[in-house]
Amino acid sequence: MSEMEDRLRAALSARAELVQPEHLAPLATATPLRPRWRSPWVLLATAAAVLLVLGVVLQGLARDPRSDDVAPRPDEPRLELPQDVGRDWEPDDLSEPARLDLDGDGTKEKVEFLAEPAEEHDGRTRVQTTLSSTGEEAFGLVELGTTIGVAALDPIDADSDGDQELVLYTTDVDGGPGAPFEPVVLDLRDGLLVRAVPEDPELLASGHVVVPGSETEHYDRVHVQTFRVEGATLVSTRSVNAFARSAGSMTMLVPETYVMDTYEWTLDDQGVLRAGEQGCLVHVPEATKPCDADSADDLPYVTDESTNTIGLGEQVALDDGGLGYRARVEDDGDGLGTLVVDGPGADGSVYALNVPDPQVHVVSPGYLVGYDAASVVATSASDPAAMEVVVQTDDQAGLVRLRPVGDIALGTGTTDDGRAYRSWLTGAGVVVTAVAGDDGSWETWHWVRVGDTEMAALPWGTICFDDVEDPATGHAC
Repeated sequence: MSEMEDRLRAALSARAELVQPEHLAPLATATPLRPRWRSPWVLLATAAAVLLVLGVVLQGLARDPRSDDVAPRPDEPRLELPQDVGRDWEPDDLSEPARLDLDGDGTKEKVEFLAEPAEEHDGRTRVQTTLSSTGEEAFGLVELGTTIGVAALDPIDADSDGDQELVLYTTDVDGGPGAPFEPVVLDLRDGLLVRAVPEDPELLASGHVVVPGSETEHYDRVHVQTFRVEGATLVSTRSVNAFARSAGSMTMLVPETYVMDTYEWTLDDQGVLRAGEQGCLVHVPEATKPCDADSADDLPYVTDESTNTIGLGEQVALDDGGLGYRARVEDDGDGLGTLVVDGPGADGSVYALNVPDPQVHVVSPGYLVGYDAASVVATSASDPAAMEVVVQTDDQAGLVRLRPVGDIALGTGTTDDGRAYRSWLTGAGVVVTAVAGDDGSWETWHWVRVGDTEMAALPWGTICFDDVEDPATGHAC
């Protein structure tokens, strides 16, 4: 509006400059003037004004809605009509035309995907077809993240009107595994393929969707979400709980079994996709099943504790997934001892342990390495609070201690606010810490590598113990 006002002001100023003093000279009266009220033109103008006022009053009392009355409010989803561009674009070699009945006449249209020329192949895609019922062209314009290999999912009939809607999907080429993507639903409206607007776009996304405000230095929390076409219906799922994802590695703590909310999406008269009534499914490995009264996420895998250790003067072949490392604890006479590791790139590597009466666990904490290298957990036979993790350096030049960072402590003790905590190594090689809650439950944390010499704990889930000193007594709360 500001640009329009500026242009109008400039135009009016230019017109005003054309008016000279001679144009403003008074005009002589050629004939005597009669009173204004006796002029027929005045009478007609007065009658018209009266009718106009009556029309405004009547219109205000009862009138048909105008376009600005029914237009969506600024905070409501709204349709965007595509521009008629891209007629000279060419389809990508890897794109496959779609076939579906867009106009509801029982004959499937062939829909082609033309790619906007772009150096990174990230331009727009022109979607076009010829309608079988009228022979007219219909087209749309979408941005899918890439113009390479555009393909459609099965069509849907989200508004139950007998014709079909085209379903494409976006692609985040640089997002990596779990990067969110979303369906793109195109509905035929007055010869245009118009993208339907989701009422809640985040709920319809697929992938790992971050919970707003959950980001910390070392992790965030995400919902695991999917969408699919079932029959002629667009269906989405979303994990009820959000799971921790490491900021410095590929670790994400998703249980094998978890509960999901499900939604079926419909298309209303305004072209808005709306989620239906919430349903429930349970995700199990490579499948889903209906929920029941006992459906719940798997408990954190913390109930199996590694207790097989060696002490001063002993050695053992480490259970390290077949990497072939051996560890021994040499007695230096000071009660602390020295860890010596032999194996690939670690022949005779030494590390001075900092725990009294050291016990080196036979199971290696493989989740804290991230590559083929030696890793060891050392605890103390006399001090439950003492615990340290020792790993090879990235260049296999020696052994270093991983320093705990973040708000969770490693070992056993009491937090500053009086809550008990305990750490242990599971039989699967995971270092965990459990922190007591006020209601008798325990919040469990999973330690991951976050730097060359640092590790941090990720929230894993809640569990109850009959005796936290014996993790095998863990159960649902």
